[in-house]
Amino acid sequence: MRWFLVLALIALPAWGAEIQFDAEPRLGGTFRVVVTGVPEEGGQATLLVLRTGAVVPVALAREGDVLRSAPIHIRRACDPEGTPSVSVQLGDTVVAATELGGGLAAPARVGPRGPDEPTVALERWDNVEMEWVAAEEMGPALFRIVLTDPSRDTTCEREALALELALAGKEFALPLEEDGPVTGKFVGEFVVALEPRGCDLGLRVTTVGGDLLTEAAVSTGACLTCTWEGASLRAPLPVLPIALAPEALVLPVGCVGEVHLARPERPDEVRWCVDGVERAGGLSLTLLADAPRDVIVVALVRKGLLWERAQTTVAFVPQVKLSWVDATTGLPPTEPWPCTQPLQIRADDVTGPAPVLLVGKLGPDPRIQEIPLAESDGGVFVSGALRPADFAACAGDVLWAQFRDPRGCYSAYITLPLR
Repeated sequence: MRWFLVLALIALPAWGAEIQFDAEPRLGGTFRVVVTGVPEEGGQATLLVLRTGAVVPVALAREGDVLRSAPIHIRRACDPEGTPSVSVQLGDTVVAATELGGGLAAPARVGPRGPDEPTVALERWDNVEMEWVAAEEMGPALFRIVLTDPSRDTTCEREALALELALAGKEFALPLEEDGPVTGKFVGEFVVALEPRGCDLGLRVTTVGGDLLTEAAVSTGACLTCTWEGASLRAPLPVLPIALAPEALVLPVGCVGEVHLARPERPDEVRWCVDGVERAGGLSLTLLADAPRDVIVVALVRKGLLWERAQTTVAFVPQVKLSWVDATTGLPPTEPWPCTQPLQIRADDVTGPAPVLLVGKLGPDPRIQEIPLAESDGGVFVSGALRPADFAACAGDVLWAQFRDPRGCYSAYITLPLR
């Protein structure tokens, strides 16, 4: 019946005297009962837990102008013993009462553990040392998130919660479980796999049991992020240095080109794709096109468990086209052409250095000369003026000009009958 008396004291006014808690009661913490405005040098107070009716007597002693109890431990059934202590659950109401000052009482509600700032950490399982180690990057491996937040440890059972994470812009929830009844440390394990998906790379995150948590395409700057009550975590995807050579390749149609892997050295696996179609190849890939177009080349490279993707474009352009030009009018010449009239040779679709042509006449004495071309307006290349007679060509002969591609994969050839 004693706790009925304590409840009654809550309603009694007491002029000048007051009883109070010196701190908010929190699970795992301590508080003191303080009485002010009374002349006594000591006394007794009573703590009452309304939910259970449990009563705990505490002694009060003079400290300066107030009476104060010893620190009182707030504990659950699973918490360490303390003297004195009051056994409670989260949310319980505890009343402190005393007969001093004509009867004083004050209630307080039990709050969660804290107020320590929570922390979030990423750890990776080290298969060599056989232990968890701190991780700053998130590659293919077994990981765990360790969330330390004592305020979420509310009962004597292992608590569970879900932590929201984001990977490459896609959000997912990772289940966490407290690693002990009273630790306030919550752990969730997951497996990250990096694997080819056709001509791209994908990230796949699963539970240890294999249940899918999320999957996303790998993009530049992809990382794992999360926030929790002001604590945050960011772990980027590790980068495997990779490069293709040449960095840019322009080839005339009919020429065979090659793209090769410049780095890393000694990769474990290389996969090639051309215009979205997988192609067989080793450290290099040969290419050939029968018409002008851009070819997109992708290399997927693995070293260890880490994959990386590189992409380049090979441009196949038209072959050089030669034509005769009237040196006076700039128009195509009439055939047969007078052997004393000046001509020029024009080259279109030149993508390399200025061409050098071979020019001569058909027959046993061709009088072959090398004729350089220079770039003119509009990006075309034109020779200086030349006369068929300079090649000992006259009426009935045929003048010819030839361009040989420096790579040796084709030749451009034109002829002009003379009169």
